[in-house]
Amino acid sequence: MNKPTPGHYRKLLSNPNIRIAFTNQPIIGCTKIDPQPVIDELKASSDEYAKYYIDGLESGSMAAIVENKSNKVFAPGELYFKY
Repeated sequence: MNKPTPGHYRKLLSNPNIRIAFTNQPIIGCTKIDPQPVIDELKASSDEYAKYYIDGLESGSMAAIVENKSNKVFAPGELYFKY
C-alpha cells in the first residue's frame, strides 16, 4: 500500500481540529485524545487510505491530537530574540 499525502486524513475527518500525528516525533503544544471516535469515523469511510490511519492508531504508531489553545496573539514584528 502506498502512503497517503501529508494531511490526507483531514479530508476524511469531520472535525477540523483533530490531527493525526506519528508518535515517534516530538510534538509541542498538543494534547493526545482518545483515538476511538477517530477510528470509528475512519472505519465508516470508503477512502483507500482509511485503513492506513486505522492501523497506525490501533498499533500506537500514530496518535489523535488537538492543538492547545493559546491566549497570545502575535503580530508581525512583535517577537524579538535576545542573545
